[in-house]
Amino acid sequence: MSRMNKIEDLLHKEIANIFVTRIDNQDIKNNVTITDIKVSKDIRSAIVYFTTLQNNYKKIELSINALKSTIKFYLSKNVHLKRIPDLKFIHDDTVLKGQRINKLLDSLK
Repeated sequence: MSRMNKIEDLLHKEIANIFVTRIDNQDIKNNVTITDIKVSKDIRSAIVYFTTLQNNYKKIELSINALKSTIKFYLSKNVHLKRIPDLKFIHDDTVLKGQRINKLLDSLK
């Protein structure tokens, strides 16, 4: 496992833990799952992909991004890296795309 993969895995676990233990917003705490993290090579930025079962994923995305500084603060307490990356949270629409493809395939039968 490369160093970058280890950093991404560590951030993934810590952010998921922060969502459960430190965030008071119930829409985020109970309904958001981190699916992937991509950290830049210089570790200055990271894109955090998430999914939710809620239909209002845009609202949740805005809420999470509004909490970036809080999440970064808790990361700095729990993660021992030279630099904590700037975070950007983006809804992962892979599941939605897969469902659309399945519907299209089913309609061809």
